[in-house]
This record gives sequence, C-alpha cells and structure tokens, in this order.
Amino acid sequence: MPTLIDSPSFTANEVYEIQATDPVEGAATGASYGGIGLSNQPHQQLANRTSLLYGRQQTNMANIAALQAFTGQFKGMMAASGYVEVPFVDAIRGQIVAVVQWGSYFPPGGDGQDATYSISWPTSFPNACVWAMAALSNSSANKSCGKLVMETVSFTTTTGTFMSDFIGGSTSTQAPNDGFYWIAIGF
Repeated sequence: MPTLIDSPSFTANEVYEIQATDPVEGAATGASYGGIGLSNQPHQQLANRTSLLYGRQQTNMANIAALQAFTGQFKGMMAASGYVEVPFVDAIRGQIVAVVQWGSYFPPGGDGQDATYSISWPTSFPNACVWAMAALSNSSANKSCGKLVMETVSFTTTTGTFMSDFIGGSTSTQAPNDGFYWIAIGF
C-alpha cells in the first residue's frame, strides 16, 4: 500500500477543502498536485503539518530535559548557616560551581578582645575559598570609646578564622558585642 511522504512545513490556511464539484483524483503519473492527486492533497498538507509539529515537539522535549538537568545542578541549604551552589562557565576556569556560604557565630559571653574564632563552613568548597568576611552582629560595639571590628585571618576549603580586634580607646571601655555574621565565596 503506497503512503504519502510527509515533508515538515506549515502555512496558515493551507489545507485544501474538497469541493462537491471536484472530481475524485488519486495518485498517478501526471495527476495534479505533483502526482498525488486532488483527493490526496488535504491529507498531504495535514501530514506535512504533523511532521513539522512532531519535530518541534521533539526539540522542545530535548530543550526541557537539558534545562531540567541544568537546574538539577543547583544545590543549597537555606538556613541560618547555609549555602547555595550555582554552576556556570567562568571566563578563565571554564565550567565551575560557584559556592556562596553564610552564617553566624555567637560565642558564650560575646566576642572577646583580640580573640580568634574558627568557623566550619556548612559545606566544603570543592576547589578553594576565595573570599570571606565577618561583620559584628550589633552596632553597640562601635562607640566613641573605641571600636571592636572583625578581621578575616585565614580561610581554607573547610574553615574560616576570624578575629575580633579592638581599635582605639582604652581596653577597659571596650564596647560589648554578642557575636558576628560571616559570608564566604569560593568554587
């Protein structure tokens, strides 16, 4: 049984409506519409549309699968100490996963003068931590008698070390602080 060969194409309002006065004409050498005949013309047009729509559907399904796989690479933990991992193509390193982490630390009795605090990141950086910083949790630590600040001492793929430093004034008038917040970025 011969079949129509579809060719993906679409033109609006193109499906021929067979008229009552049209003669029945099947496929044959010399038949109208390129040899398929007047009676097969609407079928051919619908087959072409179906082929085009099927091809677009396959492309859309592949694109959706690629997007789902990409978004599946995003990971994180939204918590007081959390992180987010975002894959992207770095201009220098190529495909990497950027990691941003954050948290807080409230030592018993508050921050001490010239004290160091070691923080374990919520998740290890796969390659390196490239930046970290800490900020005091309250503004009462910044008084005219002096200023308590947080400094970043060092960081690795698993930990960061921060130090509270008293600047200016006398140590006896150091303003209190109950802790600090930190953030770290790496890949």
